[in-house]
Amino acid sequence: MKKLIFILLALIPMLGFSQQPSIIPFFSNAEKWEKGYYIGKDNFGNFYSINENEFKKTSPTQVFFYKNVSLGKIHQVDLQNPLQLVLFYKQFTTAVLLDNQLNETVKINFSELPQPLNPEAVSLASQNRLWVYDILSQKLGLFDVQKSTFQSITPPFKENLKFYQSDYNYFYWIDTKQNLYVSNLFGKVNFLGQVPEYSQAQVVSPKQILLKNDNGLFLYNLEDQSLLPITLNEKSFIRFSFKDQILSIFTENEISQYKITLP
Repeated sequence: MKKLIFILLALIPMLGFSQQPSIIPFFSNAEKWEKGYYIGKDNFGNFYSINENEFKKTSPTQVFFYKNVSLGKIHQVDLQNPLQLVLFYKQFTTAVLLDNQLNETVKINFSELPQPLNPEAVSLASQNRLWVYDILSQKLGLFDVQKSTFQSITPPFKENLKFYQSDYNYFYWIDTKQNLYVSNLFGKVNFLGQVPEYSQAQVVSPKQILLKNDNGLFLYNLEDQSLLPITLNEKSFIRFSFKDQILSIFTENEISQYKITLP
């Protein structure tokens, strides 16, 4: 009897671990992917990637390319508007705007402005403006593409940026102390909470953020600080993307698509 009790007690932690809540998405499909770094997919079914620092758009009928060797490495790509794509070349403090055929429409060298900027972050905002976080002033602001003017909207940040994400109306960032903030177009800043360590992040809402680390993919709730694992077929993967309830998982040469409903 004592031996039986001992075995049952030993199994309790294992049973508790195996019953840990998790999110199980529905596997949809997988497809092979060519060489290069996959960026994402727009609402028209076009795929975007970078291979040897050449930006590529693959549509159902055509393939388009953009490359500018003089600007160095592409640091960030904004796909919010397929008609106005934004490439940020951090090394040469330059942003390039492209049309839907990857023709260059605007090139902005922030270091050559009457009031020079040294951006750490550049992305598309509303009304033909760009979100810009300037290292020199340590302020977030809006750059008017037509007028070539910059207006800061926040006080100086206390810590440097570790991650940023934006849409037309909001700019999210995580600083070096793992604090997550959001600013609207008027410069109102809200603290959303602290996040655990991660290698890749994607803000889902002001209350939820997806985090990738060495152990896999997780949904982190900022309100109750809960961390829910997401069960995937892949044992390891390079990066992920989430949009319109579709979770894309990228390995070395394959993209897996999952349908997922977040709690």
